[in-house]
Amino acid sequence: MLYILILLFGGVCSYFGPWWTIAPVCFVICFLLPQKKPASAFWTSAFAGVTLWAGYSVYLHLGAEAELTTKVAGIFTAGLPALADMPAIALVLIIAACVTGPVSGFSGLAGIKLRQLIRPPHGR
Repeated sequence: MLYILILLFGGVCSYFGPWWTIAPVCFVICFLLPQKKPASAFWTSAFAGVTLWAGYSVYLHLGAEAELTTKVAGIFTAGLPALADMPAIALVLIIAACVTGPVSGFSGLAGIKLRQLIRPPHGR
C-alpha cells in the first residue's frame, strides 16, 4: 500500500513539480500511514523512489528525440574514458538510483520517526 501510494502521488507531484518533490511525498505518506518498523518505511520509500525515477528515465530515453540520456551521460563521463563505453541509459539509471534512493528513503524514515515522536506506540 505504501509503495503504491508513493508511486502514485510521487509521479503526479514530480510531473508538475521539481525532482525533489518525491521527498515531501515520502515524508507525508510515511507520517500518515502507520508502519511497524522504521526500516520498512525507509526501504519501501527508497524502492518506490528508485522505481519511479527509473521508470521516468526510461520513458524520457524512449520518448526524447534529442537523445537526452546520451547528453546527460556525457556530462558524467567527460573526464572518465572508462565509463565512455557504458550505455547511456545504464549510467543514467545508476545515477537516478544513487540520488533518489537515499533522498526518498530518508524522507520516509523521517516521516515515521516524527510520527513516533508525536504519537508513541501503544506498547510503551
